[in-house]
Amino acid sequence: MAELNLQRRQILLLKTETTYATDSNPTEADSFDSIKLVDNFTIDLAQEFVDQTGGDLTRGFVKPIGTVRPIGVTFRSYMSGITASSYDATNKPPLADAFRACGMFETLTESNVAGLSEYAYTPAADPCSDTSVTIIAHQDGFEHRMLGCRGNLNLIYAAAAPVVAEFTFRGILSTEAATTRATPTGIPTLVPPRWIDSGSILVESIRANVENLNFNTNNTVFEQRASSAGSGSGIIRVLITERAPGGSFDPEVFDVGSHDFINLWRSSSESLLVLNTGLDDANRFTLTASKMITKALGWGDNNGLSIFNIDYQAYEESGDDEWRLIFEA
Repeated sequence: MAELNLQRRQILLLKTETTYATDSNPTEADSFDSIKLVDNFTIDLAQEFVDQTGGDLTRGFVKPIGTVRPIGVTFRSYMSGITASSYDATNKPPLADAFRACGMFETLTESNVAGLSEYAYTPAADPCSDTSVTIIAHQDGFEHRMLGCRGNLNLIYAAAAPVVAEFTFRGILSTEAATTRATPTGIPTLVPPRWIDSGSILVESIRANVENLNFNTNNTVFEQRASSAGSGSGIIRVLITERAPGGSFDPEVFDVGSHDFINLWRSSSESLLVLNTGLDDANRFTLTASKMITKALGWGDNNGLSIFNIDYQAYEESGDDEWRLIFEA
């Protein structure tokens, strides 16, 4: 370990597990195991204790007993496609493993209706189909290893900027140690598409002027606790038990008469939400929610310009289809 520990010197490794909570051994030498970070990841380390009052006529406590040790990590990366001309079994979106560990079902279509290859991600129907990942959070020579990780994805759209994928994972603490690692190989080099000109937002058939929007999978991530010889942390598995996908956005109040957000809120009417980002083949993606319901609406002020502050939720249409994320070549 270096004499000085620097925040900037981080590596985040992530890889799908074949068997739940069995170390998939991600390594910086394997392409796409290393995540290209937007900024520093954050580790959530905790330990719970059982206190002992002592029973010896004092007013204090004797040494407590450590019990459960929860752990999680939050990191951000840019959404992008691939440098290859088309998607296939080996050419996947760079964040594919992380997507699947957030309760997404992955489908490869080598020739869609437009004759193009695509990867589609939709809410997984069966919790038994949820995958998990091993995550290694390396902080300048010291690292925490987490098994059986599952979590949430929050997509952050902002005018003129690439779309940020913010992941929050919970896992089972495995090992912690000082470790030397080399510079990662295979980190994506493709410039991510920006959400401007090439991007658009449609609510029904109206192009709304929106500066900020987010979409969160909003999974309920349950850390199941139990006494088990196989879990020194006191947590035996991490489960996604339910979801309520949605987010917020800030459309300009440009014409209340032609696009009545207030009426959509009052009537609980559903809307079609379509978010397009990118124009280049294999470096573009679309998020669609077919039944978006406005849950809360308020007036806002953007430097004197009237906007709405809208909270929304995506609902099912025919089961496990609240939203769809497509990467198309």
